[in-house]
Amino acid sequence: MTKDSKVAMEMVNKLDSELVPLKEQRSKLESEAELCVKRRDHIRRQIEQLRAEIVGLKNNRDEINQKVKDLKVVRDQLVSDRKEKLSKVIEFKQKVASIKQDHPRIIRAVEREIENLEWKIQTASLAMPEEKRIVERIAELEKRLTSHKQAQAMWSEIKTLQHQLRNLRTEEKEYHNQIAQLAEQSREVHQMLIERGKNIPGLKTEANETHQKYVEASKQVQKLNQQCELLASQIRVLRSRSKSEEQKKKVKRETELMQELEKKALGKMKRGEKLTWDEFKVLAEKGLTRS
Repeated sequence: MTKDSKVAMEMVNKLDSELVPLKEQRSKLESEAELCVKRRDHIRRQIEQLRAEIVGLKNNRDEINQKVKDLKVVRDQLVSDRKEKLSKVIEFKQKVASIKQDHPRIIRAVEREIENLEWKIQTASLAMPEEKRIVERIAELEKRLTSHKQAQAMWSEIKTLQHQLRNLRTEEKEYHNQIAQLAEQSREVHQMLIERGKNIPGLKTEANETHQKYVEASKQVQKLNQQCELLASQIRVLRSRSKSEEQKKKVKRETELMQELEKKALGKMKRGEKLTWDEFKVLAEKGLTRS
């Protein structure tokens, strides 16, 4: 090995010793960058999943709120109907209170008296004053009977309205309970929506930080790539140079051997000694053999 070749190989070994830790550092950084990418993408998928959940929760909440609105419309109509019927009950009670009402026994007596008076008019021969008095009495009794019947009709209507009011109150209560349950569901869904939304900023920050780590690691990897390539290039040049020097040395050595072989062969030929095949071949290539 020549001195230059030896120096070149020493430089190769030195550069190799520098290149190995750089490659190890680069490999470590590449692994870190890959982990950062996986972590970043995982976080981004979490964010997308949360956003999808938020959209679903919003739709669910809006559906519930719409149901609440629809139920409130029905409930308010029930309240309006109940107030209207209650107002009629009060009105009918006031009217009934203003009408003088008799005991059923008295009403039956009035009805019998009317029947008797009408029979008397139809069968008896009455003087005009007497007949007039009876007719006026019948009119008075019928008015009394009509008032009683009106009061009874209103009492019947009041009972019907009171029954309807009880049903309306029951229905109204059922709708109120449904509204309360749905309102609680809406509140719970809204709370879940808020909780999901709270997680997104933190995840975004973590994703950005992880991406930044990836970018920094990638930059360092790129820088190390350049350093490694530079060292590798220098090593290739030195090895090529060393190989070239060795090749020159080999050619020189072979040339010297051939010259020695030629000199030896010429000496033997002059002395008339027998040549070896190699010796003959060397002389023959140069045209020095005898014909």
